[in-house]
Amino acid sequence: MPLVSFAEESANRPSGGVVIDCRHTRYHVVRAAARMVNWTVYDSDAEVRIPASFHGVSLKTQGPACTPPHAPQVLWVDKSAVSSRVAESDCYQRLNHYAEMQVIARKALLFRRLMQLSRLLTADGARPERRGCCAAVSLVKDDQSTLERFFALSVPPSFSSLTDLSRLEAFRRELMDQADPSSAPRPPFFIIKPNGACEGKGIRLTTTPEEDLTEEERSDKKRECIVQLYVDRPLLMGGKKFDLRLYVLLVTVVPPQQSQRLTDALTASPDISSLPKPARIERCSNVTEVPRDVQGVELYVHREGLVRVCAEPYAAPTEANRRDARRHLTNYAVNKKSSSYVPAARDDSADSRGGVCDSSRQSKEPADWEESNKQSLAALASFIESLRAPGGWPRVQRSLDECITLTVLSGVEVLRRALIGAGGARGYRADGRSCFELLGFDVMLRGEDLRPVLMEVNHSPSLFCDTAFDFAVKSAVLRDAFRLLETHIPPWEQHGGNPRRYKACMEGVGKARMAQHANMLVRGAAAEPFGFRRLLPHYSASCRTDGTEATGDVEAMNDWLPAERASQQRMVELSKQLP
Repeated sequence: MPLVSFAEESANRPSGGVVIDCRHTRYHVVRAAARMVNWTVYDSDAEVRIPASFHGVSLKTQGPACTPPHAPQVLWVDKSAVSSRVAESDCYQRLNHYAEMQVIARKALLFRRLMQLSRLLTADGARPERRGCCAAVSLVKDDQSTLERFFALSVPPSFSSLTDLSRLEAFRRELMDQADPSSAPRPPFFIIKPNGACEGKGIRLTTTPEEDLTEEERSDKKRECIVQLYVDRPLLMGGKKFDLRLYVLLVTVVPPQQSQRLTDALTASPDISSLPKPARIERCSNVTEVPRDVQGVELYVHREGLVRVCAEPYAAPTEANRRDARRHLTNYAVNKKSSSYVPAARDDSADSRGGVCDSSRQSKEPADWEESNKQSLAALASFIESLRAPGGWPRVQRSLDECITLTVLSGVEVLRRALIGAGGARGYRADGRSCFELLGFDVMLRGEDLRPVLMEVNHSPSLFCDTAFDFAVKSAVLRDAFRLLETHIPPWEQHGGNPRRYKACMEGVGKARMAQHANMLVRGAAAEPFGFRRLLPHYSASCRTDGTEATGDVEAMNDWLPAERASQQRMVELSKQLP
């Protein structure tokens, strides 16, 4: 069967061929984005009132009976998923959450595990001078591995209010011992973050975290907090603190079971020209081998995101200003009510397709960093370039990609076990595509070296669109996520919901065709620009819309370096030692 282009197949697919169930989401941008890629939205008996249109996109139900042409292939829900929900899904359906995602997307659990992994790494072979509580703060050296550097710079020293108070006390003493004796003592500030809270609720700064924690926060699992060393020298824009909201798409966590037919076909084809195109690409490109425990992980990050700037100018924390939330916290909900808050200007950043400017193409005229409190990644890229720091924006982008990749890999083994336990990777679901997840990564940048600092990961990032700018960014992210998912959703008429026929669609030549379509999107070969960059299994730093790889000192790298691959494998190996 000849391979066809993604554009040709999309043109041949009937209107509304993919059905998405949106009955259990309050986010109208999900419905709008689905309509924008020509999907059918199933909204009968929706839990929220559906407007006639949303930011100019019609949301009117198609057909008088509100009945979709067939069962939904994509299920979008706001609440997190449990294993039983995954097990109940049909083989052709894609649920937008993985079971056990809290291993990555709950603050206390994520940072508790990351600190455990850091201690395992230190005990497992780090040099003696790097042992101890303050290794991550005081000893950052050029000869560190990628994994050591991640724990030292991107993971702030973190302590659970339930289990780590003795470690916290020892850490504070060690910090004070390292202070310059010739200067007046300045106790370090810590930030206390409730595990289950959002929008900045319950967050406070303190120099005495053990005393500030309530008895409930020390003993009740439902009131657990994470206590972190406050990063008091962040990079500033216009004198104000800011953070980034990056949109990350996790598509698969397990390798599909290879059909014997495809295995035989590849083995009997020594001529590269006879291989399916995705295989030819990977053989001919300058790629590195995917580590054993990383195989099956398909991970992407979007070029568009949000830069959230505080409403008040930043000052290092003191007893006098530690309660000034709009100076220290970047949360939109905290800052938007300030009289100093300036919303994003939609017209300054929009491109021709309703999205915002690609951060890989900086504008020639830098933006005014002091105007808007919510900006695009393109504005940040221009700002970074204006600093003339070594490596510029490409170097910052790669360090962000490294942080995202290692964070996801820290929990991927738990996600695998949950998916396999729910039957999501065997039998008629051997393709391993029962679930996907759109994550919101919140990071800030250090002022001294522009390295990212992980703040938290959201399993259900807010998709409310208070402004046209929000809609432009979030609809672009969702449209591209749907386009990528659709490359591995066979047309309904090919299987009609029959499990055997569906499995046949996902094997052999059909599987090769789907991989080719996804590759064309990621490499920019589709007619419409595509915003996701691939992080795993292979790395794509940047790609122009004409499909050619971008050039530049950092962007020219086609894949992760062998040392980076070793750190990815080591992260998963260490995580297997945790519950």
